[in-house]
Amino acid sequence: MFNIFSDKNKKKRVGVFSLTCDEGCSIYLTEIFNKKLLGWLEKIEIVNFLAIKDFVEIKNLDIALVEGVVTSEKDKKLIEEVRKNTKVLVAMGTCAITALPSGQRNNFNKDQLAQIKDHLKKYKFLPKALSVKEAVKTDDEIPGCPIDPKKFVEVFEKYI
Repeated sequence: MFNIFSDKNKKKRVGVFSLTCDEGCSIYLTEIFNKKLLGWLEKIEIVNFLAIKDFVEIKNLDIALVEGVVTSEKDKKLIEEVRKNTKVLVAMGTCAITALPSGQRNNFNKDQLAQIKDHLKKYKFLPKALSVKEAVKTDDEIPGCPIDPKKFVEVFEKYI
């Protein structure tokens, strides 16, 4: 007998998260969704994506798409919670993969770092900006600044 509640028929729970960045990948993602989302909605449920819906509790995600750089204690706690609660974590965009350009302070000289020292302390920034894969284990990545739409579709469809 066919089980309609099997995992094969269950929609993948997808969350999209932005750390410190310009959110350009999320903007491109909304454009990709404009073209592809109707077809994907049979397979996925978007449970978190601040660009299109209110924030919800981070629980039982199948796929997490993460853009941006881990620059603060807040970012680090968020990415650790996302990692703990998702099966597949995809670093989305150059910032998430390399920490640049959003993490350019990593390349500052001593004088430049001294000028921003008080701001780093006040806003609880980490001593070094981290790529997502430096902060937690990632399962895949989508390069580009912003992401390449064709590459996004290729990687995303692999997991849905």
